[in-house]
Amino acid sequence: MKKFRFFLISLFFIFFFFFIPLPTYAIKFDLIAPQPPEGGFTRGQTVQFTINIDTQGENLTSAQIGMTYDTRYLEYVSTTAGNAMTSVSTNNLGEGKLLFSGENQSGFSGQGTFAYVNLKIIAQAPGETELCVLWNPQNSPTPSSQPTSPSQPTSPPPTSGEVKGVYTNSFLGLIFISFFLLFFWLKRIS
Repeated sequence: MKKFRFFLISLFFIFFFFFIPLPTYAIKFDLIAPQPPEGGFTRGQTVQFTINIDTQGENLTSAQIGMTYDTRYLEYVSTTAGNAMTSVSTNNLGEGKLLFSGENQSGFSGQGTFAYVNLKIIAQAPGETELCVLWNPQNSPTPSSQPTSPSQPTSPPPTSGEVKGVYTNSFLGLIFISFFLLFFWLKRIS
């Protein structure tokens, strides 16, 4: 009877974590810095950073990404939407933190440009440093409810690194099942 009960409990957890679809968002954002001109950037010059998005096949109507910049060297000027989003709003959180919220009511799937961010150089002297970094605001994007054909960018976006922070319930479920089965195996041995 105990073996049958163990089997039923194990079957329940396996079914729950492996056969019930859980939403998993694996969106990749890339921050592309502008190429410096021949003589380098100069104080007072506005430079444009590009934020690319790869939805990894998911069809989205909205997404958010954060960006931190060094306020000793840069000053925020403006943001414009790329070809992936029809509108992008910017929430200036202060201390060099920006939160971008993009929307596309018809949905977007694939690779494209999320937004262009214009920053003004205010550095007092020339030099090199890490100026901008993307960060994950820890919220889920909004999938579109209607299937649409994927939007294709008019030109291929530039590529670079990626923003980490993909959250999957399946991985946590696998860990839970492993501990659950290990517990019963150890209990059975003793």
